[in-house]
Amino acid sequence: MTMKNLVFFTHQYLTQMKKKWWKLLLLFLFPMMIIGLSFMALTSIFSQNEQQKMSIAIVNEDFSSESQLLAQLIVTVLKENTYVQAELLSMEEAEARLKQNESTAAIIFPSNFAEDLYEGASVKLHVLGNPQEKTQSMVVNELVETITRYISSAQANILTVYHYAKETSISPEELESLKLELLMDFTFYTMGKSKVLREHEWVLLPFENPLHYYSFAILFCLTIIWSILLFVFLSKQTSKSLQVRLKLAGVAIWQEHVARIITTFMTVLTLSIVLFVIGLSQLEINYYALDYFRISLFIGLLILHTIVLCAIFDIVFYSDKVKLLISLFLCVLLLAVSGAVFPTIYFPYGMQQLFPYFYTYDNWKWLTELIFEERNYASYTKSGFWLFLALSLYSSLVYVKGRLAR
Repeated sequence: MTMKNLVFFTHQYLTQMKKKWWKLLLLFLFPMMIIGLSFMALTSIFSQNEQQKMSIAIVNEDFSSESQLLAQLIVTVLKENTYVQAELLSMEEAEARLKQNESTAAIIFPSNFAEDLYEGASVKLHVLGNPQEKTQSMVVNELVETITRYISSAQANILTVYHYAKETSISPEELESLKLELLMDFTFYTMGKSKVLREHEWVLLPFENPLHYYSFAILFCLTIIWSILLFVFLSKQTSKSLQVRLKLAGVAIWQEHVARIITTFMTVLTLSIVLFVIGLSQLEINYYALDYFRISLFIGLLILHTIVLCAIFDIVFYSDKVKLLISLFLCVLLLAVSGAVFPTIYFPYGMQQLFPYFYTYDNWKWLTELIFEERNYASYTKSGFWLFLALSLYSSLVYVKGRLAR
């Protein structure tokens, strides 16, 4: 009986969708137009050619072996990205380039850098930004904060080893040599393998391939919007009087709800996967069947998680206006924290620490890695865990509401 009711409600929703196809057409096309125009504006902002690289000046005012090592390492790491151009300059040259709008920002090693490093004082790198390139200067500032955290991590390990080394019979000359060796070891470990750029690859991707990046960002955002709008649209098709009659007929609340979830999921999933496959075919990358499967799986998790959240709010709140308002807020929140519209680096650092707890952030991160970085693996643990919690909460609410309705 349960399966029969699910099939019945699913068929009813599909029938309603066929009858009101023109409304559905507007529901899918209107967000596409709005999001597309918005992203076209962003693409025009972020579009850069080879002559418009983000130029960063590295200034070393400390002139110690330690600062020279770190400055050269930063230049080497940043040069791995096609959008960033970094070079060692004097303070006078860096200031001149900033005034002439030839550099985005200057990263400065202060004169007391090595002294602070070994005395346990807070290590600071200064940033001199270009007033005419505020957005890019903000990106550089965030990169410097990340580099500083890596150096501080290395500093803590160096001081620990150095403290115990002083208690031995090592000569002062050997201690000085040991300090530099420890700095090299820990710095290469923490900053090696492009970890600095890897943490901020989302910031640099829009600059490198704005058309490709924002094409998939549009599809990602539309998938979220369509999931919410279609679920809300289908909820309008079940009138209050029909719900009362279904209740009197002994039909459980969750059966109609689950049918709505299934209908929304299958419709949005089919449309989104088709559009993603078309987008992937335009890239000069050879994807295998397993790659398409991984990407489709993340799209499916994104859609299902979004629909389940909408279903939870649909159960908790009774007013249609409140449900609509909550759905709008949910849509804006999920898009903002995903990093698809604006890289999360542009948000305050405190807020950035919360973003990894949102499933849209995790989904977009792995989608970009699978699509642009050609990853051969993906982790579904976090998204699967949050989906499990959402489904558990939904099931509990449905059970409680069903008991109260008796």
